[in-house]
Amino acid sequence: MTICIAANCAHGEAVVVASDRMLTAHFLALEFDHPDAKIEEISPTCVALTSGDALAAQGVLAAGPGIAGQLQDPFISDFAEHIRQKYVESRRKMANQGILEPRGMTFDNFYSGGINNLPRDLAMLLDSHIQRADLGVSIILAGVDRAGPHIYGIEDPGTSICFDRLSYHAIGSGDRHAILTLVAQKQHHTMGLNQTVFNAYCAKRAAEAAPGVGTETEMRVITRTGIHSVTAGELDALSGLHKKRMNPKLDEVDKGVKELPYEQGSKDGKAKGRSKSGGAA
Repeated sequence: MTICIAANCAHGEAVVVASDRMLTAHFLALEFDHPDAKIEEISPTCVALTSGDALAAQGVLAAGPGIAGQLQDPFISDFAEHIRQKYVESRRKMANQGILEPRGMTFDNFYSGGINNLPRDLAMLLDSHIQRADLGVSIILAGVDRAGPHIYGIEDPGTSICFDRLSYHAIGSGDRHAILTLVAQKQHHTMGLNQTVFNAYCAKRAAEAAPGVGTETEMRVITRTGIHSVTAGELDALSGLHKKRMNPKLDEVDKGVKELPYEQGSKDGKAKGRSKSGGAA
């Protein structure tokens, strides 16, 4: 229940990301705006954004960049593969603790032969529960390497998809609102950085119509030189532009509505009707 957005732009020179501050804690059955940003830096030119259970997401990202971070000039795909593996490990741990350990088994001994020692129906039932185990987390990994900007989506049960061909991606309860906004604005990797920052901001604001999306906004601009946090002043400027876009020339519209002939015509009609009635009498 949130919104996270990423968009490549500037002919392969930058990627823009945006999110709200809404966090979901399933153990509390609660959603709230949190002071900390949901955009986590993985490297000097790479960030991760998460939707879903905030604590489970922290478990996936807690190990940091891993082996990829030790490389001299890593690709974003290296970070994506490391996080994907951590996702699989976290999901396996959840299934192990929630399904197998209460029954005196572990993930390893269940699939290394223990499954064959159980009644067939029970073995199939346990395996079905394990396969349906959902970590409840979606991740966007976005950054720039020597090959350009990249966007990866990591989802249950631990799959990784590259969205470079599409040029943008969104996750969370407001994802459809955001994607439709980017489609309408013809977002593309060749679009300029200024326009893409504005498009991403508009997509985030559109996503606020969805349940569970917070009104606070966080944005980052990532290039080969580093990660720029969009300031409060810059967000205010974007907000002003957004209002102008959503409410173009309101005064002219209001004036035009007042000058429409229908109310006047109705009054004239009533007046004529009263006149004819009075004459007939």
